[in-house]
Amino acid sequence: MTDRSVEVSVDAEPELVPVIRNVAADLAIRMDLQLDTIADLRLAVDEACGLLLKQAATPATLRCRFTLSERTITARAEVACEDGATPPQEGFSWHVLNALVREVRSQTVRESDGAPVAVIELAVSDA
Repeated sequence: MTDRSVEVSVDAEPELVPVIRNVAADLAIRMDLQLDTIADLRLAVDEACGLLLKQAATPATLRCRFTLSERTITARAEVACEDGATPPQEGFSWHVLNALVREVRSQTVRESDGAPVAVIELAVSDA
């Protein structure tokens, strides 16, 4: 299977996170991943987006790029944030993320124009 990707962008509002969560689940279903893996991905994407929304500048766009490879989905969620904001790497939501996925990391990066962007990357796999 050649890697494929899907990107979803929504306004950074809690009411729109289910759109991203449902895209994640739909992609996992189409890959025929196990039901437990699909459920873990849905919850992990929800937690990651929730963490990022707490860091979001106003107004902002929440983006999530899903990369599909053999039995693995990698999600990279990102949102513009204020200078100095960093996605947390501790607390209950972070603990939940670590329990649900094979790998997770967060960071703040700079866009080409210098604007800060909070990023959370995670991967789930049946393998």
